[in-house]
Amino acid sequence: MTTPRTDPLIGTRLGDRMTLIQEIGRGGMGTVYRARHEILERDFAVKILRSDMRRDPVVVERFKREARAASRLEHPNVVFISDFDQLPDRRFYIVMEFISGKSLRDILNAEGPMNVSRVCAILSQIADALDYAHEQGVIHRDLKSENIILTLSRGREVAKILDFGLAKLVSDALDMQSITNQGQIFGTPETMAPEQITGGPIDQRVDIYAMGVLTYELLVGKPPFSGHMLQVLMAHKKQAPPKPSAERKGVPPELDELVVRCMAKDPSGRYSRASELVAVYQSVLQQASVTANKKTQPPTVPHRQGVSSVRMDSALDERGVLELKLHESVLEVAEHLRDRNLGSAHITQVLAAILEQEERIMELRNQKHLLQTQLDSIEVSGRERAARLRHAIISLTLETKGNLGDGTAPAKLAEDVRYQIVELERRLSEVISDQERSEKDLEKQLNRLVQDLQTAEHEIRKHRDGLFELIQAARGSIGNSSTLRNAYGQIDELRQKISRIPS
Repeated sequence: MTTPRTDPLIGTRLGDRMTLIQEIGRGGMGTVYRARHEILERDFAVKILRSDMRRDPVVVERFKREARAASRLEHPNVVFISDFDQLPDRRFYIVMEFISGKSLRDILNAEGPMNVSRVCAILSQIADALDYAHEQGVIHRDLKSENIILTLSRGREVAKILDFGLAKLVSDALDMQSITNQGQIFGTPETMAPEQITGGPIDQRVDIYAMGVLTYELLVGKPPFSGHMLQVLMAHKKQAPPKPSAERKGVPPELDELVVRCMAKDPSGRYSRASELVAVYQSVLQQASVTANKKTQPPTVPHRQGVSSVRMDSALDERGVLELKLHESVLEVAEHLRDRNLGSAHITQVLAAILEQEERIMELRNQKHLLQTQLDSIEVSGRERAARLRHAIISLTLETKGNLGDGTAPAKLAEDVRYQIVELERRLSEVISDQERSEKDLEKQLNRLVQDLQTAEHEIRKHRDGLFELIQAARGSIGNSSTLRNAYGQIDELRQKISRIPS
């Protein structure tokens, strides 16, 4: 029995405050480790890049320039870079945000193609992040399902892009002539734009091309072109992009058009900005929402004096729609009976109790909206404050590895800079901890509000059931009123429909 080979880098210290504790992945660019930062008391992902990058002495400055540009990207859908340097053996490494989640590729392998709304919700986030990065002058160049992670934040799926800018770092550092001679190409063939394959000039539209590939892949479950590498590369250069609707029914024509336009062979035929993709995805999402509401929401009921209608936060299923209609009909009959002094005197009391609970629900929903707005604000401000501190740490770190680290600067100055770095890291830890505490406190308040909402809705259902018994008992006293007879008939019809739906 052979003993598993131990990774010699496990336990390696990066600087004097971070330790590699576990290998978590390997890819074409290098190996990824989980690392623990002692001062910040949290985990980071450390990507140690391919050893090929050590060959060119010019690479060091180029690496710093490109990594610094990538580290300026502060977007909720981009994994941030917090540091970069070289190991003693001169291999480069990047320190990044650690994300707990699964890649889109892993999710597709496990679950198959995604529904249209989920695809658009995810890719809206990705396209928005790309548009932001392109405005900062940073191109991804290797966007694919493997380097997009889905994680959960406050019950919502959040997409995070990995490896922003690393494709350029690695490809610039490699000796492309020797690699070409070996028949190898840097990048991912399934997502490469034609100009990347031919070695032509590139701009942000290579990422637009990859978005077309990604849209097709999420909808169909596989890339538009697959097979042997050379066959895939030739398909990207020669074959017309396929429409996802040819492989899957129900794909909106807008997404067919988006895929075809994104994957145009000539970059001039593609969208010029990723923000244009956001508009398409959001339009499809909005249309899907309208269609769902038409199928599930009842006709608009005029607001009655004194009693507001109950509305759920999310789209209702068929039973929910019918029950909402029944609720409105019961209240309508009860109001007629009250106004005509028919039936039990308790009808007035129960109507008042329902009104009180509905007003409470409106108040609770307003509070919930305010808390969600506060949470969003805390998230944005916390991210901005943390970004400023990280940038200051990176700048000072580079300074210690420049003039301060070559022995020419006074020892006292170098010591002062290192002290400032430690203090900035402590401040960063405080900012992150304060943000987490504030978010947890607001989330607890939100959870309590949700529970209060559920209680109020339960009370309304209980009062409605009691009200139904009261109006049933008053049915014999309605006389010749056609309005009340029709209203009672509507209640009977709704109850029959509800009884036929499996619970």
